[in-house]
Amino acid sequence: MKIKIYSLVLSVLGIFMLTGCTTTNSSSDAALKTETLFQVSTINSLLAGNYDGFISFGELKQHGDVGIGTFDALDGELVMIDNQVYKVKASGEVVEVPDADTTPFAAVTSFDQDVTKSLNKTASLEALEQELDTLMENPASFYVFRIDGTFNTVKARSVPRQEKPYPVLSEAVKNQAIFDYQTITGTLVGLWCPADIGGLNVKGYHFHFISADRSKGGHLLDVSFDSAEALIDQTDAFFMTLSPTTPLETVNDADAAIDAVEK
Repeated sequence: MKIKIYSLVLSVLGIFMLTGCTTTNSSSDAALKTETLFQVSTINSLLAGNYDGFISFGELKQHGDVGIGTFDALDGELVMIDNQVYKVKASGEVVEVPDADTTPFAAVTSFDQDVTKSLNKTASLEALEQELDTLMENPASFYVFRIDGTFNTVKARSVPRQEKPYPVLSEAVKNQAIFDYQTITGTLVGLWCPADIGGLNVKGYHFHFISADRSKGGHLLDVSFDSAEALIDQTDAFFMTLSPTTPLETVNDADAAIDAVEK
């Protein structure tokens, strides 16, 4: 199990940006990449309507091969799996995204599982999260999940592309499209952020879904299954790159806004 903290990026509230290293060897570079959650911007920035993409997916792929996020202008739900990026549109269509496209918010890692666990019958997302709670050695770390299986039900959503001036996220998701899938094989890609993450990311769990044939997916709202295989990567290092633009809107109660957006 990985315990070494390679880097921690904090701002004026505790986060600063790492801008690069002058001398490192390839093995330490590889270890740092494997042990690091790489994040584009903050959840507070996204909540306030900062949807302008500024990191290309070609660059994002250099920092990880599994993760979740969104797209320029909030155009759909992002699932990165096996170093490929997929967009789940509000229409329900899923497309593979070219490297030149950009993201305003994402979190990825080079997936290196520390735990593999067979999961038994699970009736809801809440029940899944309770099971995963028992598998995390240190809830103060970051965890990335890949859960493969044939799911009895998957309830997911996607948000349509937004036009400027952008609304805050809690308003944008009011026009979300809901998808109800039955007996579908695929993967849940998820993230756990510790309670002290503050305004950087969503505290707790956040999952997206992608079907095995890459034709369906979305931000996960609920799920049930008889069995599934969970691969879990504990990631103790954190690197953030901040958006070069400032949102026009502000969000006074981020926790309430996240609740409205996530559920």
